[in-house]
Amino acid sequence: MHTSKTVQAKISTWQAQGLYLFFSPPYYSEMNPIELEWQHPRRLIMKAEWLPKGANPRFVLTNLTADAQQVYDSVYVQRGADSEHPIKKLKLGLQAERLSCSRFDANQFRLLLAQAAYLLMITLRQAAQGTALATAQVSQLRSALVKVAARVRVSCRRVFVELAAFCPFSASMQLIAQRLSTPLPL
Repeated sequence: MHTSKTVQAKISTWQAQGLYLFFSPPYYSEMNPIELEWQHPRRLIMKAEWLPKGANPRFVLTNLTADAQQVYDSVYVQRGADSEHPIKKLKLGLQAERLSCSRFDANQFRLLLAQAAYLLMITLRQAAQGTALATAQVSQLRSALVKVAARVRVSCRRVFVELAAFCPFSASMQLIAQRLSTPLPL
């Protein structure tokens, strides 16, 4: 792993102090990168920390002029969080990575179904505002609202969904169903 002398010195200090047994607070620094032919000057932001698995140095090349910690925490990490978290929720919560069919068309259809399920989960979470499920992860929503034992009775005019006497989220489910049954304004 390539690290700078500054980061290596900080990691050596942590090892000498015995901090490798524990977490360490993040250390932020910056340096001028090797002179390359760029039209504008660049900064190399460094973050070093000690995690349970060992040293964890990170580097960001930027032209932003803010403080090193602010650039790393507010810009770099946040940018990744905005794009990576929905992908992670889609893959882990709805098994969107299960694309094991031998045909492209079948895998594309599976991914399309996973995306439709994710949109359904977002709609359920929005309808669950003000309940215990308002901030639930996709897997929690599936367990609480979709994978629930119920008896369904169909009459000529209505569909009845009867839950068990003890259903932990029955009040939330009733509220969500009521909110979703009202038509959206045009």
